[in-house]
Amino acid sequence: MSEVAQLPLAVQLPDDETFATFVAGSNQELLEVLQQLPQGVVYLWGAEGVGKTHLLHALCAQAQSAVMYLPLADMHQQVQPEILQGLEYYPLICLDDVDAIVTHEAWCFELFALLNRVKDGGKGTLVVTAKQTPSHLPVALADVQSRLQWGLSMHVRPLTDEDKVSALQLRAKVLGLRLGHEAAQFMVQRLGRDMRTLLGCLARLDRASIAAQRRLTIPFIKDVLNV
Repeated sequence: MSEVAQLPLAVQLPDDETFATFVAGSNQELLEVLQQLPQGVVYLWGAEGVGKTHLLHALCAQAQSAVMYLPLADMHQQVQPEILQGLEYYPLICLDDVDAIVTHEAWCFELFALLNRVKDGGKGTLVVTAKQTPSHLPVALADVQSRLQWGLSMHVRPLTDEDKVSALQLRAKVLGLRLGHEAAQFMVQRLGRDMRTLLGCLARLDRASIAAQRRLTIPFIKDVLNV
């Protein structure tokens, strides 16, 4: 796990969520744009579990200078909206799950101010993720929607089942495991299509395979995950 530079809270980023471990599927063009890191506001939207957080982690891992990553869904009740003040001095700011704060007026005000400062500065990049397009966000301050539409808005599309098989096999390889195609296919078909759930199950299998010194066969997967 790698720690984000100068983060005021103890947020740890997973070492295995990089651009190299992101299976793009139909998001290849989006991936290429992000790797070039355009300046200004970048808005990534898509359903739960499509990889938005993975992409933010990958951006942080790629960065050559200090970054600020805030997982807003996890932390917004623990900190004050003023945490957004001064973030424009970071070359890269990543605000994950902005949906979690935009219904709150105080958070909206600080986000609005930050968007203005980033635009006026004209140097850094602010990447925001949400489940909906800016125009569909239930914001407490209407001007936030227009500010979020200033920059580049990109849809993170879900993977096909075969892409998910590839993603599981790639993540298993990073973990030092061998996950055959049939076993990965079984996981996708039996454990649901949500990648976060699938990767959580793979982490459990990793621990179990180390403890039992077993390969990731379908019978072993059934036994560990009770499927």
